[in-house]
Amino acid sequence: MNTQTVLLLHVAASFMALPLGLVAIKALFAPTPALWTRWFLGLAAATILTGFLFPIPSLTPATVVGILGTLVLVGMGIGRTVLGGQALGRRLYALGLVASTWFLAFVLVAQAYLKLPPLKAIAPTGTEWPFAVTEMAVLGAFGWIGLRVLRQVR
Repeated sequence: MNTQTVLLLHVAASFMALPLGLVAIKALFAPTPALWTRWFLGLAAATILTGFLFPIPSLTPATVVGILGTLVLVGMGIGRTVLGGQALGRRLYALGLVASTWFLAFVLVAQAYLKLPPLKAIAPTGTEWPFAVTEMAVLGAFGWIGLRVLRQVR
């Protein structure tokens, strides 16, 4: 598979996974079809897998996010299957769902600042305050969601 095909699959999977992750998080608060969660998990895993297919010679922030995302998905699997109906398992799964969706949002913001000219103009290196404030706002929003999830999932 060539790099352009991997890139297309990677971007498509991540663009579909992010909104499905938000739907899956909402499903933790009100019952909705489990199909959405399954689709999210599959697409999140596909995003991580295709990310590892890029020819990257050294450890980069993208690689670190991929490793952390893999650990989160493994934790979700343990929470869902090994710990099953136990409160710890439900919480591990739910918080993993929030964290995995946050990783997708984090990368979306980072890529937007790298690729979209108006955003690149105000934060050309990704170390400027507009980028940091945006990422902190996204982290804050998902932190708030995570706290609500912890209160909801027992």
